[in-house]
Amino acid sequence: MFSQLAALLGILTVGLISPGPDFFLIVKNSMSGSRSRAFATGWGIAAGLCIQVLALSLGLAVAPPKVLLAVQLAGAAFLAWVGLKALLAKSEATKSDAAKTEEALANRGARIRKRGQAAAGFMEGFLCNVTNVKVFVFFTSIFSQFVTDDSSASWRVLMPAVVVLHGAVMWTLITWALLFPPVARQLARMQRWLPRVFGMILIGFAGFALFLAWKSLRG
Repeated sequence: MFSQLAALLGILTVGLISPGPDFFLIVKNSMSGSRSRAFATGWGIAAGLCIQVLALSLGLAVAPPKVLLAVQLAGAAFLAWVGLKALLAKSEATKSDAAKTEEALANRGARIRKRGQAAAGFMEGFLCNVTNVKVFVFFTSIFSQFVTDDSSASWRVLMPAVVVLHGAVMWTLITWALLFPPVARQLARMQRWLPRVFGMILIGFAGFALFLAWKSLRG
């Protein structure tokens, strides 16, 4: 079991650090100026992983193609929406003095705003992960390799728990690294243009998802 666990953690780590929608969303939200939003995004991704592994545990890996297509289209729409928001958002460096003053006054309700930022980050992370059909296919391939007919009941329970816990811990660590002062200062210097780049990347992921959906429809 220990060798299986080590192999599983290695595969999960490689898959997690491979740039994808979750990764770019985490980086974008880490530049939002809200620590609560950044961390909540990672927890939302972990919640999405819960749904993904639950779906596999319930045998939904053989879900009708139309269901997977609907999820894929929803994911593409979501990524396009987040990417468009990033493209249209004004950076801190381009805000007028009047806008900054207005924002400073609004920050008197910082506690309420913090909760709102956390909720927004959590929902973005959750929707980004749970609508990503590629993640579902990735976990389907992993489960088919690591869970066999002769697998013990404890391993069948442990493996999904490891997947979710690994995701929660790793995304939290990545967020900590992005918010580490030297890194955060470098990201702040790129605040004027980098979020827009990530917006374009997310829109690109949306376009790729639509292309795959179109191919599956033609097939």
